[in-house]
Amino acid sequence: MAQSSSHIGIENKIVAIVRKLKTKYPELGRYEMSFHLDRYSTLEEEKRTGENLAFYDRVLETIEDARGFRARFTDKSSIDIPIEAINDYENPNFVEKWGEIIMATRRV
Repeated sequence: MAQSSSHIGIENKIVAIVRKLKTKYPELGRYEMSFHLDRYSTLEEEKRTGENLAFYDRVLETIEDARGFRARFTDKSSIDIPIEAINDYENPNFVEKWGEIIMATRRV
């Protein structure tokens, strides 16, 4: 029996997103792992404090506690994937809709 998209785990969705992005952005390396981004901090706060507010080991009570996920690659570069993009990962136009937004967050 096929799984519905609501039963596919976040990590599998992130891997699917990375595969899609690599079709247009071959500079992305090999995917390594992901960290959740704290919904209760802001990007401005991250820039102001210089803190990396992405967590691997902090438990999420609900998925709504995550602003998105930071995907890290084996070359230690990373991208941030908003939770809205993860929810839209099955969109056939995903790369056109989200590619530039996600790639703008890339850190090398």
